[in-house]
Amino acid sequence: MQVEVVPMRVMLIRPPAKHTVESEVPEAVSAENLSYPPLALMAIAEFLKSQSTHEVAILDAQLDDLGYDELERRVAAFKPDVVGITAFTVQLVDVLKTVKAAKAAGAKYAVVGGPHVSDFPRECVGLPGVDAVVKGEGQKPMLDLCDAWARGETPKGIPGTMCHPDDPVPEQDVYFSNNLDDYPIIDRTMVDYKRYYDVMGEGGVFTTLISSRGCPYRCTFCNTPRHRYRVMSPARVCEEIKSCLDLGIEEFYFVDDTFNITNQRVIDLCDAIIERGLKLRWTVRFRVKGMTRELLTKMKQAGCHRIQFGVEQGTEEGLLRLKKDVTVREIENAFKLCREIGIHTVAYFMIGTPTERSRDDVMDTIAYSIALDPDFVMFNVLTPFPGTTLYDEGQRDGVLDVEPWMSFMRDPKEDFKAQVWDEYFTRAELREMLNHAYRRFYWRPKFVARNLTQIRSPKDFMRKATAGVRMLTG
Repeated sequence: MQVEVVPMRVMLIRPPAKHTVESEVPEAVSAENLSYPPLALMAIAEFLKSQSTHEVAILDAQLDDLGYDELERRVAAFKPDVVGITAFTVQLVDVLKTVKAAKAAGAKYAVVGGPHVSDFPRECVGLPGVDAVVKGEGQKPMLDLCDAWARGETPKGIPGTMCHPDDPVPEQDVYFSNNLDDYPIIDRTMVDYKRYYDVMGEGGVFTTLISSRGCPYRCTFCNTPRHRYRVMSPARVCEEIKSCLDLGIEEFYFVDDTFNITNQRVIDLCDAIIERGLKLRWTVRFRVKGMTRELLTKMKQAGCHRIQFGVEQGTEEGLLRLKKDVTVREIENAFKLCREIGIHTVAYFMIGTPTERSRDDVMDTIAYSIALDPDFVMFNVLTPFPGTTLYDEGQRDGVLDVEPWMSFMRDPKEDFKAQVWDEYFTRAELREMLNHAYRRFYWRPKFVARNLTQIRSPKDFMRKATAGVRMLTG
């Protein structure tokens, strides 16, 4: 006899960012983080709504800067049976506080997913209040969990999940489909989509989207899943863009791990955008390898107005150590071409890498960032995370110790500080040089003058002015 499935009330939560693990980024920068919609939660919600009768809501606690009392009130008002919480390792304290608040508000089950679980599922399923974890994409596992609980069953053997510390760790991540065209177009009205913005953008209504998943490269500081690299067809990408344009969304950021795995894929997408007459401004994350004038010209014609490059270092030795698979000449050529064609650039750099052995080495990195002349730059102190090749190398060489991280994952504490690569510098020295890097780049008259000419609206001015004041006084 078939057991009736009683629809569950499901609330998907992006937790507050009140206790993020201290990262070596100045407060002036972290205070003006870009405000992105919770795309992964929205994808799960879209799937649950299309494939079941479960009632679904999304709570983005970061958008409203919610405290935990208010979060508990909002959860209680919806009265969910199940809460699903997205987790990054650096936000583990907030994840647990969110679980606690949701349970206090009456939620019976708490499911945790996201990047942290993909790397550390066993540690996460053993945390207080966590009833299940999802490793990989959450659409189908979340549906299966909700269906099992709705039938009054104890979930067991659901692919991609762990529901008890004794359950085996899933050997493979679960994917909704190997064909990204099968993914339903996300209904962005599930959240207050008009409130998301890009502080480096032009002030229009903003959203993110994904046209590929995975990355085949081997950068030693990154733990992005490298298997099952999958792409979405240009036609399907354009469908999603059109659905957003119909809502008045003007600015887009492709959050693919690496957008230009092949130039032809990018050109095909640009041609599709142009042929359909879609008018938008978009940003991508790019590798500098293979950059050509033809490619950038086509992207500009299709509405690309900014490219973000992970430069990281300005020496051949540094690039080799991080396994970037690019050369200094390729980096310089990419930025030169972007300036000539009129596409804005953002350069990401790391300070305190294994090849920076003296203060002069770090000053050279900062000088190189200025010589490249990007429109914006982001500096970070290298913070090797568990699951990366660089972290394993640090353990091997006696620079990093695994126990602090593992202790934090088993029992997250608010005062935990992530390890830095302190072979040559103390944490305080790295922080001082990081602040110096930001001030040296952003205090330049050339940078100030350039950005004054790019301001498009009063709202845009206020966002950039606020970020600038924080930078100068932080």
